Amino acid sequence: MAPRKVIHIITRLDRGGSAQNTMLTVLGHDRTQFEPIVITGDSRMEDAQGGLRATADNLRRLEKEHIRYHVIPSLVRRVSARRDLVALWNLYRLLRRERPAIVHTHTSKAGVLGRLAAWWAAVPAVIHTPHGHVFYGHFDRLRSWLCLMIERLLARITSRLIALTGAERQEHLDRHVGTAERFAVIPSGIDVERFRRVRAGGKLVPDWFGCPPNSRIVGSVGWLTGIKGHRVLVEAVAILKQEFPTLHLVIAGSGDRREALIEQARQAGISHAVHLPGHREQVEDCLKGFDCFALPSLNEGMGRALIEAMAAGLPIVASRVGGIPAVVQDGVNGLLVPPGESRALAEALRSVLRDPQWARRLGEQAGRSIGEEYGIDRMVRAIETAYREAHG
Repeated sequence: MAPRKVIHIITRLDRGGSAQNTMLTVLGHDRTQFEPIVITGDSRMEDAQGGLRATADNLRRLEKEHIRYHVIPSLVRRVSARRDLVALWNLYRLLRRERPAIVHTHTSKAGVLGRLAAWWAAVPAVIHTPHGHVFYGHFDRLRSWLCLMIERLLARITSRLIALTGAERQEHLDRHVGTAERFAVIPSGIDVERFRRVRAGGKLVPDWFGCPPNSRIVGSVGWLTGIKGHRVLVEAVAILKQEFPTLHLVIAGSGDRREALIEQARQAGISHAVHLPGHREQVEDCLKGFDCFALPSLNEGMGRALIEAMAAGLPIVASRVGGIPAVVQDGVNGLLVPPGESRALAEALRSVLRDPQWARRLGEQAGRSIGEEYGIDRMVRAIETAYREAHG
């Protein structure tokens, strides 16, 4: 039997968690069973998470593995009636020409246009991975409600929905998006052994952090956008700076909030202690230099960077939001705080900074909690099982 053709659709094939998840899935497919093809948008519109360079690198990786792809310039993250209609038409034409057995859409925008095009083109099986959701935290109440209504309707034409955690699945079900039997829970895959080795030689602070010797470093990795809650993290560090004079904050990533965070640090009088080195290809180099990893997101599907930091054995402080509580058990393998509350975040960080031995044990527990169920091969095989269940 010929391999089943699977088309993956995603707006941005950059360095973001959802794009990395998609790339690992595409590259990891059993090519005797599935023929993967990728459709992506134009990253020239947005420089975050590596932008055009990251997209070009990923497309070269696909070429090297002889995986076909199509770039649709109108398939972009931002909402535009004209561009979105053009993207929908181009997606429909591509799907009619390729005639895939399965379409797998990733993230909200590609999920809307891709699933509509797949339904229009009568694709037999449609899979959607939201990689989180936009039901709260991203938009105002009206737009959040509209997104919810759209997701409820699209769930009816979706063969399988893939959640990264059981908590994400439940948040969809609580809002009447999809039904329990259509959901599969499949965590994002990482190279678990690679990240377990990150801190084997102890803490090693890269020069490009810009931190003085003997600094105590709270770190984070992610897209510099409002939903990631970095504003709250800067506020928390400002609260703690007088008590911990050697405390420094490093946030690795690019995005449209960079200048706002620099200005916030300046106004708080901690410019010298806040470092934004930009996007870094090797996350391991960041994790080697951190004393603690913070994820202050206001909404999060799971947090790929969180899983990597836990596998590396770092003590974790994260928001109690989205899929994070499915991974972090408060007081066991990390600390959870209410999203958006800088004083609560500062208090949790204070607990870690005051007691390095306890923090080390917390990090060890974090490392032990990330097992092979978070491995890349396990993720890809589980996704392929969902395909078979949907397509027969």
